[in-house]
Amino acid sequence: MPLKVNELFGVSPTAEGFGAAVRSRKCPFISLPCRKNFSDGMASGLCTASASKDKSAVICCPQRLYANEYQVLWQVCLTAFGPTVPMVTNLTGGLPSGGAAIPFGQRLGKELKVQSRGSTYSFDWIIAHVDGGGELLEFVAVEVQTIDTTGSYRRQSWELQSLHQGSGIEGFAAPLEGKSSNFNWENVNKRILPQLITKGHLLRVEEQCKKGLFFICPTPVLRRIYERLGNKLAEYALQPGSITFQDYSIDESSSVSPFPLVQGSSFTTTHDQLALAFSSPQNLPAKNSYSKIVREAIKERLAGV
Repeated sequence: MPLKVNELFGVSPTAEGFGAAVRSRKCPFISLPCRKNFSDGMASGLCTASASKDKSAVICCPQRLYANEYQVLWQVCLTAFGPTVPMVTNLTGGLPSGGAAIPFGQRLGKELKVQSRGSTYSFDWIIAHVDGGGELLEFVAVEVQTIDTTGSYRRQSWELQSLHQGSGIEGFAAPLEGKSSNFNWENVNKRILPQLITKGHLLRVEEQCKKGLFFICPTPVLRRIYERLGNKLAEYALQPGSITFQDYSIDESSSVSPFPLVQGSSFTTTHDQLALAFSSPQNLPAKNSYSKIVREAIKERLAGV
């Protein structure tokens, strides 16, 4: 079954302003043109989608998490540095006398990178806590991850845009019915968790990284991470070498458009705990499950099935 589009160009297809959003092709969360396109250049515009089995909307575009002037980063600052440290995104007026938190990442400064032995390491965001004179007191790193898709939702996007004369599909014919689309949950296991463990080790040798790494993702993605790790991570206080998971969803029951972001939980563990759980999963199939399947397959082959 294909994915259902819950938000395109920041707006629900059932909302009154959907047509205007499609024609503008603007991302309302960063106030810039949407850059999410298919490989041939046709506009995608996908923000959130849901699968046929689970109707929960899943955030598919990282920009969707930057709603409300980077709400998710403000929450990281509050958790890491407390309510007295403001996050400052515009430094033209200088720093507050009591200091501030300065984010470095997309459209705010630049993405900060370090190199070692031919490899380059970077984080989506570095948030630096500085004093009134600009001296670094400490920093935290932030990774923002949504979810990739498999198959293609191109036809769903094209049909919604064509209903409202969207310029993003000009010159592109109606797509054929493609393969069923879904979320690439396996990417969580193959790529996201190993990266978090590696980057956690990188931060542990940084004396000024006193609160570790923050990982921001959609609520369904975090659920999959916990399932993969056996749902038995020990909770710790913020510290060097810690990782804090913060998840978000959208409130589709709201009359506000775009739908508001809703924070789920905030849970802190350590990279050691994460690595141990990843390498020693507790939710594996029962003992001899594969032996049973192999025996059944042998019988089928011998019977000519």
